[in-house]
Amino acid sequence: MNILFVLYHDFGANSAIHVHNFANQLVVFGHRVAVTVPKNKISCENLGPRNYAIANFSEISGDWLRLFKDGRPPELVHAWTPRENVRRLCEKLRRLCSFELCLHLEDNEETIFEANLQMPFAEGAGMPEEEIPSSLVHPRLYRQFIAEASGMTIIMDRLEKFVPPATPRLLLWPGASSELFYACPKDKVLLKELRIPVNSIVLSYTGNVHAANAREVRSLYLAVAMLHREGVPTTLVRAGRDYYPFLGTDGQWARKYSVELGYVKHTEIGRVLSLADFLIQPGTADQFNEYRLPSKLPEFFAMGRPVVLPRTNVGRFVQHGVHAWVLPKVDALGIVQTIIHFLKDPLLVQRLSEGALTFYAQNFDWEKSARTLEGFYRLIVDGAAKSGEGPPPPGERTRADVSL
Repeated sequence: MNILFVLYHDFGANSAIHVHNFANQLVVFGHRVAVTVPKNKISCENLGPRNYAIANFSEISGDWLRLFKDGRPPELVHAWTPRENVRRLCEKLRRLCSFELCLHLEDNEETIFEANLQMPFAEGAGMPEEEIPSSLVHPRLYRQFIAEASGMTIIMDRLEKFVPPATPRLLLWPGASSELFYACPKDKVLLKELRIPVNSIVLSYTGNVHAANAREVRSLYLAVAMLHREGVPTTLVRAGRDYYPFLGTDGQWARKYSVELGYVKHTEIGRVLSLADFLIQPGTADQFNEYRLPSKLPEFFAMGRPVVLPRTNVGRFVQHGVHAWVLPKVDALGIVQTIIHFLKDPLLVQRLSEGALTFYAQNFDWEKSARTLEGFYRLIVDGAAKSGEGPPPPGERTRADVSL
């Protein structure tokens, strides 16, 4: 099968990690796979070995030989989110060839629209296409785009509300590479390079800051400052870019206890996570977090460190006190109280470390997920899904990698 992934950003986006690994697995299964990005296709080098073809959007012209060895067009296009640049590229593809469209949802796009444009989602329905940033969905056109899909993959069950009733859907979780992420001692060489005090508790956070999560990431910095005030030396090692101001006009109060690494190649993220005593995902159950699966979480669990997360998205599937430490809201105060509690209970820390690895092994396997995705593709292409032989109807959960 010729499969083309259309990604909304270059390979520096967290979503690209998912596409990269699914694409590699599908090639191993015998498929011809290509990935196209808006620009900067060379950024794929930061993700490690690849065995699929790549192209910028501007290079998609109908010359299929540059993407697929058989010179034929894609039989299936997997559009990674319904954002405007992806939708427009798929319109271009429709003029070049015929294919089945699978569309992936990984966020509440309406909430992201509102957070970025500071306006109600419904008000954007009448806006001209050219006034909508290409990195966001168009409130009217994206629903038409979704309606055209032969099938949809969703990263979190809550996203099913955006899937048309008759459209086949697959609940698809990503994985974490066991070659890059695994339980290991702290990287002492890196600790020394970063000049982290030997008596310091270390928290590692690998993620970008944007409008929708700015307050959550700020809570990590605030928690570290509060721990110092409580006599618990703590260092935050942060990898990621800031696309939104979140520390105020003077962020020195926060950066005083942090190590800012900026963008780090995905192949090096495991070293950064190895420094952590605890891995924390801040947040709470809201219109942003309920619909997503933070890309860093599979990697957190793979490292065999105690994971702290809110009772939303993945936090709804773990067993509290066994696989992770689950709080109604992971904010600065909750983080401080949890770490102090951990320091007093080493047996709990050990149990959570072992539980994290168990949850990882059960839920975040790339090969298992890709096999289920492959089966879903075949149903779409063969037309079985349209004849009633495909995935379960709305209300019944289909999981690529987790048995509920």
